[in-house]
Amino acid sequence: MTMTQTPVRPTARTLTTRPPRRTWPYWLAAFVLMAIVGAGAYVVYRTPVFGLQQLEVAAGGGDLSGDVSDEVRAAAGIAEGTPLINIDLDAARRRVLAVPEVATATVARHWPNAVVITVTQRVPVAVTKANGSMWLLDHDGDPYIRVSAANVPAGLLTLQLATPGAGDAATVAALSVAAELKAQVKPLVASISARSAYDVQLLLKDGRTVLWGSPDDGAKKMQILPAALQQPGKTYDVSDPDILTISH
Repeated sequence: MTMTQTPVRPTARTLTTRPPRRTWPYWLAAFVLMAIVGAGAYVVYRTPVFGLQQLEVAAGGGDLSGDVSDEVRAAAGIAEGTPLINIDLDAARRRVLAVPEVATATVARHWPNAVVITVTQRVPVAVTKANGSMWLLDHDGDPYIRVSAANVPAGLLTLQLATPGAGDAATVAALSVAAELKAQVKPLVASISARSAYDVQLLLKDGRTVLWGSPDDGAKKMQILPAALQQPGKTYDVSDPDILTISH
C-alpha cells in the first residue's frame, strides 16, 4: 500500500514578517550633514574666526623701504577681521600696483588668518625733467614718480629727453649709455642728452661734450674715453670708436 503525504501549510504562528524599513535615520544624517556644512560656511564667510589678523608686506626681490611698505599696506585696503574668503585679491593687487614705487605685486591668502602681499620696489636709475617737474626713471625708462630737486637721490644722472618713457627709443638709448659709464667718467658727467636713439651726448660739468652716438659698441667707447678726456679739446666724438675725433 502506497502512502502519500499531504503538504502542511504553515499556520499563522509559523509565518514570519519583516518590519517596514525605516528611512528616517538617513534623512536625519543628511539633515545633520547639511547643518554642519551650513554652519561651517557661516563661520568661514560671516565670522572673524577665519578673519584677517595679519597683513604682511614682503619684498619680492631687492630691498623694500619702510615707507613703501606702509603705503602698500594702506593701499591694499583690507580691513582687519575681514573673512579671508571675502577678500578680493585681484582688486587689492590693482590698488597696490597704483603705488608709484611698486613695479610688481602679488596678493595671497595664508590660512587661517593672514594675507601676504609680495612686491618688487622700483629702483631709480636716472632723473629727467618733463612737464616742468623732475621725475625718477626706473630701469625700463618709466618716469614713475615726481620729486623735487632737493629730493633727487644722490648719484643719479640727469637725462635730457623730449618724450621720456619706457617705449621711447631715445630714453632706452640714454639709459643704456648711462649704464656703460665707469667710475672714472661718471662723476664728470652733468647730464646725458638723447635727441634720438642714435644721437646720445654726454654733457660734462666743465662744459665739454662727448658725442657718443648710438649705444652700440658702448664698452669699446668707454674704453677709449678716459684717455681721450686727458687731451685738450671741447668736443670728443667717440661715435665711431675706431676713429676718435677731438675738436677745439
